[in-house]
Amino acid sequence: MWYLLIILPMMALSCKSKIAAHQSIPPYSLADTVKPDWYREYYGRVVMIDNDFVTQKDGNYLVDLPLQIVPDSTYVFFLSTKIPVELLKKSNEFYPDLQHFVLIVPDWKFYGEVAEEASKNGMCIEPATTNFYYSIKREDGMVKVDSLRLSGLDNPRLDFVKPISAKGMLTIYRRDSYGSVCCPRDPKWDNADKDELFLRDFEHRSHLKVTKGRYVQMEGKEGEKSIYYTLPGLSSAQRLEFLANKYAQWIANKDTGTRTIIPQLFAPQIIPMVTEGFNKMKELP
Repeated sequence: MWYLLIILPMMALSCKSKIAAHQSIPPYSLADTVKPDWYREYYGRVVMIDNDFVTQKDGNYLVDLPLQIVPDSTYVFFLSTKIPVELLKKSNEFYPDLQHFVLIVPDWKFYGEVAEEASKNGMCIEPATTNFYYSIKREDGMVKVDSLRLSGLDNPRLDFVKPISAKGMLTIYRRDSYGSVCCPRDPKWDNADKDELFLRDFEHRSHLKVTKGRYVQMEGKEGEKSIYYTLPGLSSAQRLEFLANKYAQWIANKDTGTRTIIPQLFAPQIIPMVTEGFNKMKELP
């Protein structure tokens, strides 16, 4: 199992002594407490988020790992890269359709303290596996977070899975949805023309083609629709540049008129490609 391999790389030392499974700085064990109802002794199909999938710039992150989100399902992620946990708690751009997920995060502070003590005393110390477990639930525009910290044998068993995309699916990096044009009118329609201007300006400045692979899907009889961005042929860094700018599109500094990019965590989703009927997806020119 992958989680057994996720142990803090210890400092390369000429050790005067080696103490296996030693813990001079014990973590807070919750073995004797009542665990919350979302906690499981075994998590299957855990998705690993590591450096191979993560791009960062100016405080914004892209986890370039497409997932198909099944309604009313709980997803489990193991965070082996140092993305700020607060971003995962608060960012609605992290798999936007996901309502509940469990996040497992190594206790990097504890591992650092053990490594520091080992260096100070000229020892090799292997710390007990110690993780934080977060339950993050999105509900009615609010985010509810619960957490616990476990060490050693208190940790649950984990099995990992590598997500794959089935045929007939579409990987989307952003979805812009518009409500009714009339009853009541969605204010986003008032800025639809500005959106096209923004896209043309961004493509001109960045020399990136972000309007390629855009799809529109009608969703109602009053003009409701969604526009999907698939961003084909771009690197993760280029995708992140666009996503961060698109997210901050309407957030402007009143004094300078410049856009202020609010740090966000983005992640693409996989959705079915609708090819017939009223709500079939059509590629935009």
